[in-house]
Amino acid sequence: MKTYRQSMDELHFTQEEKRELADRLMAGEVRRPGRVRSLRRTVAVGAAAALLMTMGAGAAMVLTPAGEVFASVFGGSPAQTEIVDQMGMPIGASDTDGGVTITADAIIGDTYSYAIVYSIARDDGQPLAEDLEPIDNTGGLLPLTFEQSDTYLGVMGGAHGSGYFYDADPADNAVQYVEMMTLDTPIEPGVATAKFQNLYLHGEDMERIPLAEGKWKLRFQFQFPDSGVSLAAGQTFQLNGMEAALDAVTVSPLSIQVDYTVREQFQLEDQENGKMSASNSAQVKKFLSSLPISVNFTDGTSRDFTSLGGSVDPEEGKTVCQKGGVFGEILDLSAVESVTVGGVTLPVKAE
Repeated sequence: MKTYRQSMDELHFTQEEKRELADRLMAGEVRRPGRVRSLRRTVAVGAAAALLMTMGAGAAMVLTPAGEVFASVFGGSPAQTEIVDQMGMPIGASDTDGGVTITADAIIGDTYSYAIVYSIARDDGQPLAEDLEPIDNTGGLLPLTFEQSDTYLGVMGGAHGSGYFYDADPADNAVQYVEMMTLDTPIEPGVATAKFQNLYLHGEDMERIPLAEGKWKLRFQFQFPDSGVSLAAGQTFQLNGMEAALDAVTVSPLSIQVDYTVREQFQLEDQENGKMSASNSAQVKKFLSSLPISVNFTDGTSRDFTSLGGSVDPEEGKTVCQKGGVFGEILDLSAVESVTVGGVTLPVKAE
């Protein structure tokens, strides 16, 4: 499956137009001052089914099991669905404004990462837009964007990730929005507040066409079983001629997180007009982007996740780094033999 940015390169826009559209459609990242982050996302499209559950005294509502919701995101094999059901939770919280309802369908997460799928639908049963079609060669991504979107967890720290729109079931009038984020501090159970404002369609000439004006605010329990497995770290390795040490490595069926310290200081230059300088870009590649990460399976195959994002924190004489993110599919940890980071191979023993 191609990354979204790779797929955008195949559209019939100029290179500058495609980069701008890709940046607009991929939800904004959360940054801490002095931190550098990058984005990556893939998507697969399928269908979801519903489950009737009883909520409260005599009240009933239709919820979708987490495994079925995320089948349209990560794939719907029986093994993947079972794993997601074990580590995910249906939500069902919703808010309505301007005749449009946004519903938080389900959440899945681990120690550092989470993914939430929202459904967006007009209350009159009509589609959000006539002839709303996926962008060519993107695996089903829709040219939609919120003016603002944010999920507040009440935790301090930075995060990186992305969001995108797709249609899990073309037979209904709803479209889906998925948000995937990786935090630099462990996720604590609590109450999340998700806010959205004004939904737009991107036209062929890059203009934003209003689809739904309004403000939506959802509150729901932010909790799920933690499926993260901590690997035995502490090893030293060489990264582009610099000495580095693995501080911690956590892997789950959803994501991976690598904490490491480089024994040299990242030299951050001031950015002009919010754009990264060539020097900063080279530093990011040296300290972060070039760190190789791969997951090795018991059948002898491996998958490369070097392109995941992360952060760098320059400190006196050293640089504390984190690299990781959400996989493009759900991994069965019983089939994972080890993880290799910077040439250091760490055995994985799934619990």
